Amino acid sequence: MTQTLPPAADKADPFQWLEEVQGERALNWVRERNALSQKELTARAEYAPTKAQLLEVLNAKDRIPAVARRGEWLYNFWQDENNKRGLWRRTTLAEYRKPQPAWEIVLDLDALAKAENENLVWGGTACMGPSYRH
Repeated sequence: MTQTLPPAADKADPFQWLEEVQGERALNWVRERNALSQKELTARAEYAPTKAQLLEVLNAKDRIPAVARRGEWLYNFWQDENNKRGLWRRTTLAEYRKPQPAWEIVLDLDALAKAENENLVWGGTACMGPSYRH
């Protein structure tokens, strides 16, 4: 018996070059698409007011920190005008209940990015339970 493949399966992938995510050709292609998308999106009438509204909410001083409980600690990732990349921080439940809780900084992404000369982006955390070692 011979195996019958769909018509496209036996041809080379014409977009294989995109798999090289750091390749110059792929990066140029992405830059071109990003420029076209940005031009189209920013030209829309709703762009500026929507952006302003979103920034107002995201940068509000009175927002309540969302937390994840891990053992005895409550963890939060926080970004503001002083911490563009963000802080991963923790506090206790008793402290969290206060109007101005004291936070212990676990990781300062801005400081780390500067020290390592890297463009870091927060990707979240994964900790082993039940002791939540990190």
